[in-house]
Amino acid sequence: MDNATITVEFLPSGKTVKAVKGSALLDIAESAGIHIGIPCGGKGRCGKCKVVFEEGAPDSTPTEEDTLTEADIAQGYRLGCQTHVGADAVVYVPDGVQGAKILTIGTARVIPFKPAITKRFVKIPEPTVHDQRSDLTRVLTAFELSERVACDLAAAQKLSKEMREDGYGLTGVFSGGVPIAFEGGDTTSDCYGVAFDIGTTTIAAYLLDLNTGKQQSVAASVNPQNRVGDDVISRINHTMQESGGLAELQSLVIAEMNRLVETLCHGAEISADSVYEAAVAGNTCMMHLFMGINPIHLAQAPYVPAVSAAMYISARDVGLKISEFGRIHALPCIAGYVGADTVAVILATDMYEDDRLTLAVDIGTNGEIALGSQKRMLACSTAAGPAFEGAHIKHGMRAASGAIDAVWFDECELKYTTIGGAEPVGICGSGLLDAISCLINAGIIESSGRIVDSEEIPEEYSHLRSKLVLGERGNEFILAEKEYTSISEPVVITQRDVREIQLAKGAIAAGIQTLMDNMGVTADDLDRVVLAGAFGNYVRKESAINVGMLPNVPISKLHSVGNAAGEGAKLALISTDARGDADCIADRIEYVELTTDPGFQDRFAEALMFGED
Repeated sequence: MDNATITVEFLPSGKTVKAVKGSALLDIAESAGIHIGIPCGGKGRCGKCKVVFEEGAPDSTPTEEDTLTEADIAQGYRLGCQTHVGADAVVYVPDGVQGAKILTIGTARVIPFKPAITKRFVKIPEPTVHDQRSDLTRVLTAFELSERVACDLAAAQKLSKEMREDGYGLTGVFSGGVPIAFEGGDTTSDCYGVAFDIGTTTIAAYLLDLNTGKQQSVAASVNPQNRVGDDVISRINHTMQESGGLAELQSLVIAEMNRLVETLCHGAEISADSVYEAAVAGNTCMMHLFMGINPIHLAQAPYVPAVSAAMYISARDVGLKISEFGRIHALPCIAGYVGADTVAVILATDMYEDDRLTLAVDIGTNGEIALGSQKRMLACSTAAGPAFEGAHIKHGMRAASGAIDAVWFDECELKYTTIGGAEPVGICGSGLLDAISCLINAGIIESSGRIVDSEEIPEEYSHLRSKLVLGERGNEFILAEKEYTSISEPVVITQRDVREIQLAKGAIAAGIQTLMDNMGVTADDLDRVVLAGAFGNYVRKESAINVGMLPNVPISKLHSVGNAAGEGAKLALISTDARGDADCIADRIEYVELTTDPGFQDRFAEALMFGED
């Protein structure tokens, strides 16, 4: 590759950037602020990163020729993860390939305000020939602290200067009553913290005022680690197979967290130097990668994490750009595949202190399930999320502009909506579950999951027979006709799509049933079912029950609680009591390993059938 430069224009954004000739399209797009998702980790297998070269299309690669059709290649379609650009080019990046609808809102819970970080202002007695105590001694005395209290070295190094420049007025910053910093003048009004929910797919961040507990701003983004794969196993493999892979993944997530901190502070018009603490929740693998701890053993039986207890670390140690004296509280994990995010969900929903029997289901890239009350709690994890996020679904995509997100019957006519009201480009998890539920009700999908032949469709829905076509691997149902989409082809539900959803919903249903069997309860005993996460927030509850993913309980018992993991992280940020509760949750909850549970496979096989329990 020579050093000649080329110009690449991205549509529809209109952004134009210069790049070195032969650079990877992914890198060029990132430099333009355009994120191209690569669910398969850049292996070229899923086809979800398909872009269109309107000018300057490079030669197709063997991988692209295996994944794309000849017609696609002739029309300028290429895979974003495989393409290197060797000439000036104009590239169209569909909305569904970039951008994502990220859930940041959760259901708030009231808890006593008791932050770990506090500030106090005092006037320090000036030294005299009759009072020659050291600066640190007189400061500690003024704050009514023992000389033996631990003091940060960097804080001590700045102490004398800070004290004298502001007329011996000094603000102490304390973490759990221990001084971590001293600032000249009265800065007590500027005391902030940030809570993070690090998901496999997205990162949500919240800025809170630690003087009041009130939220000041919110920001979210796609987790940039997905450039090596959308699932945790791909990322663990990257740390094992690539030299410096662990450092790379940690660097990616920290850089994005720093960008989010900058965005939060800009929105609240404050300095990041006034942010003294971060509370972090995420699944077990994400917590390891964030802290730079090797997650290798999470991928090998018996799937043991390197650390699971809550961690208190310096922001400097991981490169998080808040106050140089900032601290990080990493919430505890439960097991290899039930992490701090599940602890945060339980914390936010208060199920650990409630007499009511609660089932909590958080469906993301993985599906975490918790069942219990203040008497007893169980938890497990199922590999269910990828299908609901578009992986292995022909026209599947994340919740982004143009995604079909809701499907329903209106007097036997099939209707749908898309995110943003845009022309359809694909279908996200909530729309996919709706569509399958509707097709089950219409007799187009049997309880076994088979898409029937057109002549088998009941007379009541005979007008839909024209939407049933024969695809490469069986029958397909046309959800959106070609002339109404922006992808030059119809959006369809294939037989393989149905099978993928069967596997995903079957895993969740079997996990739920396993916990109920271990607890010795039935669906009738459930007092409430809480659905956490983006999918749980947007999915139509009737559809989830109809396909058999959730227990058949009255709709009134189902509650969407939004980003409960983010809410739990916020609680840990503003309350040391909540941190203690989080530790108790992690200690008390019983983890159920589904791979060794004797009845799981039978439950899973039964749960593959469509229909209510």
